[in-house]
Amino acid sequence: MELSRQLASQIVNAVYEVVKNDINLINASGIIIGSTNPQRIGTFHEAGSEAVKTGAPVYVDSGHRFKGTQNGINYPIFLEGHPVAAIGITGNPDELRQFGFLITKITEVFLKEQQLNEEMLSENRSLHYLVTSLIYDNIQNQKQLELLLDKYALDPAREYAVLSIKMPDTTLEPALRFYFAALGCRLSLYLYPNEWVVIFDRETYGRFSPSEFSSRFQERVHSGMGPFCTLYQLNQSYHSAQIAREHARQRNAVFCDIEDISIEFVMESLPGSIQRLYADHVLKQLNPRELHILKTYFNCSLSLKTASEELFIHKNTLQYQLDKITERTGLNPRIFHDAFMLQFALLCKQHS
Repeated sequence: MELSRQLASQIVNAVYEVVKNDINLINASGIIIGSTNPQRIGTFHEAGSEAVKTGAPVYVDSGHRFKGTQNGINYPIFLEGHPVAAIGITGNPDELRQFGFLITKITEVFLKEQQLNEEMLSENRSLHYLVTSLIYDNIQNQKQLELLLDKYALDPAREYAVLSIKMPDTTLEPALRFYFAALGCRLSLYLYPNEWVVIFDRETYGRFSPSEFSSRFQERVHSGMGPFCTLYQLNQSYHSAQIAREHARQRNAVFCDIEDISIEFVMESLPGSIQRLYADHVLKQLNPRELHILKTYFNCSLSLKTASEELFIHKNTLQYQLDKITERTGLNPRIFHDAFMLQFALLCKQHS
């Protein structure tokens, strides 16, 4: 592990507060990288180098032979059983022995913290590479990806689904991280600038409650759930999740599942120009009265009796009007396929 100048300065300052003597932190190459005497930073410290090499304290008195060294004690600092640096205290070695255990432990705590931070950063990078490779369908290194699939116990033959969350307030990131970690979701991460993505397997999704999630994050996020699919089709699930998320945003909802799809939902994924073109093509021959009759007929589930009562006309009159609509459009609203085409055209006209 490489020690940064910033970390070295933090260690030196912490140790100095305990011993009140000049302090030097020496790296594995024997170079002072942190010191209470800034002029010594970057110089070679032979006694510190010796302490790292031997793994034993090096005591320096007035008769010393070490280059770039003053009287004092240089203690090796261990990380995972190996000496990685040395901490040197300037002064009378006999008076400084009492601080040996304390200052080495202080230093090792700092180093261990940096090691954990580096491991966490490496873990985050690996997770980011894995998730983005799958959801963007951008696999640049198949061998590396397969190693990560093995690390995270992902099976290409099993099914997974993507949840995409848009968070206008990025301070929600810790709350989302904690929430999905509690569910056991290992594949959960932040994507710049304001998106949180989760990859579920079916077991983990079984622990996820859309209603509870919606209650907890009400008016704070919009999210969409894609369909389950095989691992290498996750880009399709992600795309569907984004569509569902936009559907949730338009309705000011927290959560929307693509599986709760409806004809309106499909229609909203079509460009407005296509919707207008289709609506004009199918309905252009109908006048406002006929459009109203058609809408009412569909709203009444194709029931002549219910629709005629709703329209305040006789059932035979409604039959006649439906015949006229068939003549004008070439589509018979009494036939399922034609009724679907007509209703879809009405929805396109309504939303375009």
